[in-house]
Amino acid sequence: MSNTQKLSIRLLRDGLAPADAVRDGVDLTPWDKLEGALIALATLGGGSPKWARFLELSEEEKKKVFNHTAFGLVFVQASGRWFAVSFGMGHVKLDPAAFEQDFGLRVVLNAVDPKQLKSADVRTPDENTLSRRTQTSRGSDQTAFAIDIERDLVRGLAGTPKDEGFGSYVAGTDGLTLNRKLEIAELSQACADAYAVYQKTDYKTDFGWIDQIRHIREQELIDKLDAKLVEALAKAVDECETDGIHLAFPIIYDPEKSSLIRYKGFRSWQLYADLDLPGYLDALKEREKTGYSVEDLRNHTVHEVDDDGHDCGGKWKLRECIVFETELDGSTYVFSGGRWYQIDQNLAKEVQEFFDATSKVDMPAAEADETEETYNKRVAGLDADMVCLDRRLIKPTGATSKIEACDFLGRERQLIHVKDKTSSSRLSHLFSQGTVSARVLATDPPSRDSVRNEVIAVQAETGQTGYEDIIPNSGNDFTRGDFTVVYSVIAASDKPKLPFFSLVSFRQAARELHALGYKWAFAWIEKPKSGAKAKAKRSAKSAGEDAEVIE
Repeated sequence: MSNTQKLSIRLLRDGLAPADAVRDGVDLTPWDKLEGALIALATLGGGSPKWARFLELSEEEKKKVFNHTAFGLVFVQASGRWFAVSFGMGHVKLDPAAFEQDFGLRVVLNAVDPKQLKSADVRTPDENTLSRRTQTSRGSDQTAFAIDIERDLVRGLAGTPKDEGFGSYVAGTDGLTLNRKLEIAELSQACADAYAVYQKTDYKTDFGWIDQIRHIREQELIDKLDAKLVEALAKAVDECETDGIHLAFPIIYDPEKSSLIRYKGFRSWQLYADLDLPGYLDALKEREKTGYSVEDLRNHTVHEVDDDGHDCGGKWKLRECIVFETELDGSTYVFSGGRWYQIDQNLAKEVQEFFDATSKVDMPAAEADETEETYNKRVAGLDADMVCLDRRLIKPTGATSKIEACDFLGRERQLIHVKDKTSSSRLSHLFSQGTVSARVLATDPPSRDSVRNEVIAVQAETGQTGYEDIIPNSGNDFTRGDFTVVYSVIAASDKPKLPFFSLVSFRQAARELHALGYKWAFAWIEKPKSGAKAKAKRSAKSAGEDAEVIE
């Protein structure tokens, strides 16, 4: 009787041979267990763990904790294609660029029982990209994983297959993890079965929404999109115009790590506390880099390093860490995790039309180099039928943290929230801030008393009057339909626009406000372009100063 074996299978790109898919130093030899198969077996390095030095262990004690890690790689042919099956740490000896992207994910989408999902890896490519892994204690449908089908990129899924003969468990991203009863002679058939499932379109029945954000594989289109990305990066290097480009870890990052960041590929030794675009630009500037090329995009890398600048953790190609959005031939594309995605045109059109139909209001223009904080402080002195409540926090009943009711309270019952589009804060945070505040004011009467007290305190400082009566106290009714939540964005652009995922966030926030009974509106706050450039330069300078302190 066959035993259940855990297989880790990857599909080589068409036209590539096993020798093209392994890293330097891996020797492949013929394997007589399967016709035409190749195998590589070895042990990865060895040595005492890093903590042994900290504990000041003797050489004799270090021998007791000596590390060795074995790996195995088997390459088999099936259905006219090459497959790599890895064992132990074998996957680290493979070149990811040599394999089909999303092979494992597509197999899982076609094979899994949609009511027996166990895990989902999801990435939301925003200015502050969110990566998360959600797991359930038993098989569940997709609603248990809170996947936002208009914003989230599903990078991995796991669950129980519909066909018990295919396997008892499947999980997939680029690679496929398959638990299946088999003998070694059946390994080629397992790969052939996985390839057959990969080619199906069954996923459209239960997971058709996944194509709303479609992974681009056509090389000619990728080359055109890469050219637009390089153009934007060149502008960031030469003019400090960083709007629309961000850096984010391409994996689910462990926040407990204390590693520093170093950018390599151009002889930079600067160290940075975090992964961000200003730091990368500062490192380029330190090496007197001008312009930007496709080769830079290919060759520059990001490394986790220790205090001495030596590698101590993960390393990634820079392109895997870039988040970018652009348009080409009327379609919207998002670059995330080293891959291009095309947004469904109907979805892109719907969210844009929703935004276009939203009521727009006027706000005082921003001055050059003003931040959100300095803008609010200056406008507070203008009155403009608004009282400034920026940084005037209240604590809702039963809450563990404080919130800001709004940045400005308008005389016409407007709850005005302001965010600088060029800041590192996510616009999605702005939209969430508005809905949280609206919900608290509507459902927590004591919080309204707290807001009134803050208004009275501000009026005592500014000499303004009459604003405390705008918010009913806890003893009176709060008519939600009398209030308008205004989202105001400071933007230094002739034709400002919200990125696609921010448009989605805005529509979701507006729908929630509608359900709560509020009205909503939007305001662009004009700002001279020079202000955005100066702010980016200051950010880069700040990152450089941080690096000097670290060294």
